Formats: sequence, C-alpha cells, structure tokens
Amino acid sequence: MSFESNRTQTKKTRSAIILLSGVPGTGKTTLGNALQNRLGLSHRLSTGFLRASIDSLIPESNARLLRREAFAAYEETSHSNSPTGQEILEGCARQANILKPVFKSCVARARTEGIGLIMEGSHFIPGIIDPNEFGADLLCVLDVPDREQLKERALSPNHRHRKWSTFDLNRLSILQDQLVYMANKNGLPIIINTDVEQSINHIIALLNKKTSM
Repeated sequence: MSFESNRTQTKKTRSAIILLSGVPGTGKTTLGNALQNRLGLSHRLSTGFLRASIDSLIPESNARLLRREAFAAYEETSHSNSPTGQEILEGCARQANILKPVFKSCVARARTEGIGLIMEGSHFIPGIIDPNEFGADLLCVLDVPDREQLKERALSPNHRHRKWSTFDLNRLSILQDQLVYMANKNGLPIIINTDVEQSINHIIALLNKKTSM
C-alpha cells in the first residue's frame, strides 16, 4: 500500500504514524492539520498537551522540568546568561527522556487500533527519539531557514498569550539550529516548511519511499 496525496483516494491509503519535530514557529500545527486532512489520519497530538496531562502524575522534580519551555529547560541545572547550543539541547533532551514512555504508549495504541496519528513537538529530537524504536513511519524536522521569520511566526496570533522576550526568541532559534544539526547527524529528513503544499508532497514522497524499500 502507498500513501496518497489525492483526497479522493484517502480511504485506500495506509494509516501513517508521523512525528513532526521543530520549535514553535516552524509550522508543525499548520502542517499537521493539513497532513491529517490530506492523508485521512484520525488523530493529531501535541507534546505540549501530553506534558500537561502527566504533570500531576510524576515526581515534582520532573514536573518542574517539564513546565519549562523546551529552550529554557537547561535552567533547572544552569543559570547561564549566554547558554550554548549544547546546553539548550541537553535541557530539551532531559524533557524528552521523561516523555519517552508517553510517546511510545501513544504510538503503540495507534498501531494496535490501526489508526493514523500525527504527533508534533520540539521533543522529537533526532538521536534521542528513534522512529524505528517507536514504531513510527517517519520522524522529520521542520525548518524555516530565515530565523527572523521563524521568530515572528512563533509569536503568531494563534498563541496570543505567549509572552516571550528577545532572549527567549534567541534561545528558541538556537534550539532549532540544534534540532537541524541532530537531523543531519542522524540522517533524518529536514522539511523546509515555507510552503505547506510542497511540505505535504515532500512528506508523502518520503513515506512512499519507505514503504517501497
């Protein structure tokens, strides 16, 4: 079976499990919604809601770490005014490792039920999260190469309560650089998400290539 981009053939397509990585502003939600519609997938989950859902169920030290923005998680162990990219990535990775069992459970449930699923969030870090280990069809990092455009998109009206400083946005950009670096290092695809239609077609091509191997 292959994945189709033709809406009229949606019912004939295989259900996909897709992990979309990237910081806020890379267009994960917009692309996720479009992919869900195009491929006829039944579920889409944001890791932000998963983080919130387990807050009261985990040790307070872990909950406190998860409450921080992904680009600021390093502050639980360091209070550097000029954090390195490695420090910012390691903070996000600590969050990802706490969330791994939750991610695995969601993917396993989707496989058991035979449903399509898109999960999106900054915590799908290549090299930390292995799509094969999780049973996912694809993990890709979305990117917006123009970092000033990325910052503007991160503060879009869809997140009207988001109050991030210039320092926050700079750390956001640094984390995105690290996610792109990790994707390249681990041989995972990077989707330049400046045109949704092109991004959808790129992802469908990657899915079809995998099923034909």
